[in-house]
Amino acid sequence: MSLIISVIQKGSIIVDTNFLEEQVPAPHNNLFGFESCRKTLWGNDLISELGCELIYSLKNTNIFAFDEGIEKLESEFLILLDNLDAIELHTDYDKEFIEFRARNALEMIKVVLKEKDKVGIAIW
Repeated sequence: MSLIISVIQKGSIIVDTNFLEEQVPAPHNNLFGFESCRKTLWGNDLISELGCELIYSLKNTNIFAFDEGIEKLESEFLILLDNLDAIELHTDYDKEFIEFRARNALEMIKVVLKEKDKVGIAIW
């Protein structure tokens, strides 16, 4: 099973989330790693030490971000990109694997931010 990043509706507002997800430019997509990445990558203690609380919470639960939570999630992914070398050293994942998934999330976040009054983002 894989972790994915999705655009989700906010409340009862009807939005074509598939259309929004299709706005993510290639080569990026909705993939966020393997289910095991919850604990071995995103749930690694270093992720918490870097201040990435939302991403670290994926260790035990899915992430659903709306409004300011979207910007918080975006800032956490930027922290990850600034610390790829350290994360690579503390996990079994290479920088390219980590960076591609973080950029997948950032590209989806860019799409969501344009419509944040109607949608949010989920990582599950």
